[in-house]
Amino acid sequence: MSQMCQTLLDAPQDILPNRWVTLEEQKEWCEFLGKLNLNTPKLVWCATEYEKYQCAVTHSHSKKVHYLNCGQRGLCPRCSMSYARKRASIMYKWIKDNIATKLDFDLKLNQIVLTLPKELHYMDQKLFAKMIKQFMNKFDIDSYGYSIQNRHSKDPLSGKYVHAHLLSLNMRKVDGKIVKSDYFFDLDKMRKVWKEIIEKNCGIIVEGNVNLHSEYASVLNEPYKVLHNFAYLYRYPIQDLFNVQARNHSINYVQKDAIRKNVASKVRDLIGEKKPRIVWCGMLTSTKRKELIESMLHLKQATIDGSNTILQFERPEYHWKSMKEVEKEIDIHSKECRDCGSPFERDPYERGMYQGNNEPVIMTFSD
Repeated sequence: MSQMCQTLLDAPQDILPNRWVTLEEQKEWCEFLGKLNLNTPKLVWCATEYEKYQCAVTHSHSKKVHYLNCGQRGLCPRCSMSYARKRASIMYKWIKDNIATKLDFDLKLNQIVLTLPKELHYMDQKLFAKMIKQFMNKFDIDSYGYSIQNRHSKDPLSGKYVHAHLLSLNMRKVDGKIVKSDYFFDLDKMRKVWKEIIEKNCGIIVEGNVNLHSEYASVLNEPYKVLHNFAYLYRYPIQDLFNVQARNHSINYVQKDAIRKNVASKVRDLIGEKKPRIVWCGMLTSTKRKELIESMLHLKQATIDGSNTILQFERPEYHWKSMKEVEKEIDIHSKECRDCGSPFERDPYERGMYQGNNEPVIMTFSD
């Protein structure tokens, strides 16, 4: 490599954040909402302007770019995706720093999707939550969270479709300590157990197999997959509609003028929906936080002449980070110079219009 090429590689580069949505997708999405007579001036403007910040110590260091966003979560796909990713990052760092890096085994995050037969798609959420807990208890899963969702991600304006996304960690408490548990499950057995739970609680006979999905990823070694799974649970319903209509083009909801009025009503209902709630269970609940922390503290045993005589119990250094503490760390880091760690200046030194030089690369994962 020539000296000139190496100099270019070593030169400070602008720090460009993820824009989440391309300019073409943004235009298409706003046109879609416009056809439904939904006012979208802020969405048209969102992230079209930028500000640049420079290191407060050395102006020759990498500059930080910030896009001005509309902040309309639940309506703007860009702001909704940004929010979901931030909450996912906080949850990921919380688990990584507090648990994954402290264990002597590779902590896995397992995703399980539980669905219901078509005739039960309008099931009451309280009953469904009860069935979820029965299922997790059958497999001795004690550290998990779940989100019950009412819409099909591949057709979000269709009828009600109750299903659940679950995320679990392969750890459990045995004799006061956190130990490794299963993360790779027999899918045939899982389908059999879930089918039995449906039949027992709903008083029906299920013909054939039930639809159930399961996959896992390493918290430390596959962070992008884990972050994607968390972000999926934190997403707003509008993201599914955006993906179908403007990103994947799998459905065109305004293809026929005759159905636009009906579609507009359905879209307004979707926008007005609350984001599905995530429920944490077992060792991940706040009520069991003290118990989890105690289980993470391994006691060191001193010996004399090779015997197992205990002289003293010694607790290792262990600081448990709260969610607010983790969020603060992430926010502080985002305002620090990448080259030297100093803070950026408070006021931007440059403002301008986005010229399409940072279009996002769309990554796909299985849901």
